[in-house]
Amino acid sequence: MSWTLGASFGLVLAGAAAALAQLWLRVWEPDMFVRIIITDGVFLAVVVAWHLIQRERRDTARLRDRTKSEL
Repeated sequence: MSWTLGASFGLVLAGAAAALAQLWLRVWEPDMFVRIIITDGVFLAVVVAWHLIQRERRDTARLRDRTKSEL
């Protein structure tokens, strides 16, 4: 399993835990909570984008190797 899948799942869990903590316990001020959730979302987007870029790079290399072997 790729580290990006684990990191993505961890970030989703962290966001869910923060949301539940804020909902039930009001741990942070509202503006601080929004900052935390936005930061978590940005980190999640970066990890997912990195995963997609690496997968595309790997698939492109595989296609190039196949076309070189066919020549």
